[in-house]
Amino acid sequence: MEKVEISSPELEKALPVLRDAIERQKRLLSQSIFRSEEKIQRLAASLQVDPEVLMAGQIPHPEARDMDLLELEGELQLLRHLRDQLESLERLKICP
Repeated sequence: MEKVEISSPELEKALPVLRDAIERQKRLLSQSIFRSEEKIQRLAASLQVDPEVLMAGQIPHPEARDMDLLELEGELQLLRHLRDQLESLERLKICP
């Protein structure tokens, strides 16, 4: 595991700020994940596609649905990115 070092003249004040910032970011990411999952469900239902099949490249993109399918693909990629960020923060440990 790699380390990041932060110097502060007042460690007792800096630690709670860092912990709060990390927790706030986790909450924001969790909220974003929830909204993204809802949007994916709505788009998948309206397009009548399975997101996993779409991401596997097994669904054709006819011109009439291309933009909607691209939006769903983008939302799926965003969701993966948000989950990766949250997972990274969950593994973060502050060592005073």
